[in-house]
Amino acid sequence: MSFYLWLKVFHIVFMVSAFSGIFYLPRLFVYHIESDNASTRDYLSKMENRLFRFTLLLLSIGIILGVAMGSQGTNFIVWFSQSWLILKVFITFLVIGYLIMCKKIMRQLSNNTCGWTSRSMRLFNEIPVILLLIAVIAAVFKF
Repeated sequence: MSFYLWLKVFHIVFMVSAFSGIFYLPRLFVYHIESDNASTRDYLSKMENRLFRFTLLLLSIGIILGVAMGSQGTNFIVWFSQSWLILKVFITFLVIGYLIMCKKIMRQLSNNTCGWTSRSMRLFNEIPVILLLIAVIAAVFKF
């Protein structure tokens, strides 16, 4: 088996793991917003922080593995001239932006200054699903 295929396997595993955290984090925000109990909100803040750090670690490793896969090619420039890959890189930046927004929401929640409703947070939670769908379609069909 080639080294490239092992990189691909671990890239997929780390990205799936990162997305599971990305999907769950805003759900914790919903619970946080809907809670009236101060100790519950404090506990949720701790959970959010731990999940955020772990998700960020998984995403970082997934990105490193993706770049390592790209470095296995014979011509790095040609590899990045493929539109499907450019789209995946763009989506990666959008996911990073989404996590930055999550960190901002976490600060607002811990300071009790969050203006999000639980309904708007549920809609916010759908954004990574759409991004993941587009990235998977791009990788499978390589358009």
